[in-house]
Amino acid sequence: MLAHGITFDDLAFLQSCKAGLERAISHFDIVAEYDLDTLQDNYYERIIGFAEGDFDLIVAIGFMWNDAVLQAAGEYPEISFILVDAELSTPMSNVVSIVFDVDEAAYPLGYLSACWAVAQDTANPAVGYVGAMEIPQIMQFIQPYLNGVARFNSENGASVAHHGGFTGNFVDYEGGGSIADSIIAIGADIIFGVGRQAGNGALHTAKELGKSGIGVDVDQFYSYPEVSDILISSAIKALDNALFAVISSYMDDALCRRNLRRQPRQ
Repeated sequence: MLAHGITFDDLAFLQSCKAGLERAISHFDIVAEYDLDTLQDNYYERIIGFAEGDFDLIVAIGFMWNDAVLQAAGEYPEISFILVDAELSTPMSNVVSIVFDVDEAAYPLGYLSACWAVAQDTANPAVGYVGAMEIPQIMQFIQPYLNGVARFNSENGASVAHHGGFTGNFVDYEGGGSIADSIIAIGADIIFGVGRQAGNGALHTAKELGKSGIGVDVDQFYSYPEVSDILISSAIKALDNALFAVISSYMDDALCRRNLRRQPRQ
């Protein structure tokens, strides 16, 4: 399993992916290795290291792996690949892309947040968001969230405002906290933190300033207990279940092929 970041135990996205693989390791008694780095110019080299290391299945997490997976899959057709949270730009028979309809989770949470903001401040209610990067995988949370706020306003004759910003990367805990501090200062009553450490930093600041929060990717009430008392909900992606399901499908298919090869010739 390969990822871009500083730890798999990020209390959200990568931790959920790791949990899915660890469940598969336990269930199927397979051997796995992890590879984590913050460098952005060695994705291909890192994948090739696994491809040349006699691994049967390679899991790459995040949109940034598209080009490396595409090239490696073409060069190693006998190896299977999983690209998590992104759709491979060119379909390959040995690559499975896992994508999520997270807008279905984010939209009602926008509505809920607007309602919560009004309950906290009837005069000038506002919601806030802190995203890691302005990319499709992050905006798929934030735009539906804002649409939910707009729906609340429309149905209730309200004027809940929204404020937000982006850190520019997934690992900037302090940057996430700084943005949260800024938007709380201009009126945000609740913070939606989206994007690993950046989102975690935003939620931590919300707690420090006595505001509420919305978690992301996993139920952060459990994964991030330090802020559990300010969370009203989380936009859950269930990466662990999705990854386990795809690995299970691969293992079932591999076992079928192995059994067929073992059948004696008639």
